[in-house]
Amino acid sequence: MAQAGTPVVRDGMLYLPASQPVPVGSAAWFGWLAQAALFSYHAQPGSYRLTLRKERRRNTHYWYAYLKHDGKLYNAYAGQSTTLTGDRLQQLGWQLLEKAKNGRADRG
Repeated sequence: MAQAGTPVVRDGMLYLPASQPVPVGSAAWFGWLAQAALFSYHAQPGSYRLTLRKERRRNTHYWYAYLKHDGKLYNAYAGQSTTLTGDRLQQLGWQLLEKAKNGRADRG
């Protein structure tokens, strides 16, 4: 789902085009999340990749995580920007992999 040039989180760092890496969980990370709309989270090399999108619901913004597996799209509520830590991103990955394993695709 992520496009070329999309910011990427890998190994606990946010990688932005033409910028220094930002540690996930730092003040700079949360500042960036406040203005960001999309990023990709890569787990260990060769493992899953999530796309996280900020969506407006009930007059506020929330993040949702998406995983495409075997041609099906799975999603999960990720939370507000203030809750997106490295642990939360990893938890979302496992949650979506479990959904995919059980074949619980979201219906659009």
